[in-house]
Amino acid sequence: MKRLYRTTGSDAVLCGVCGGIAHYFGVDPTVVRVATVLLVAFAGLSLWVYIIAALIMPKEC
Repeated sequence: MKRLYRTTGSDAVLCGVCGGIAHYFGVDPTVVRVATVLLVAFAGLSLWVYIIAALIMPKEC
């Protein structure tokens, strides 16, 4: 069973949310980070979504 975790170590830039999402879907973390920045800048995705995800997602063991 796949679980969604925040990454630790080299994949974690800020809180590890984008790295965890990238690992879950099997894509490069840079792609997820660029998509997040574009969504925040142009689509109105709030930074609160990122902060809530950082608080809810458990750290990778």
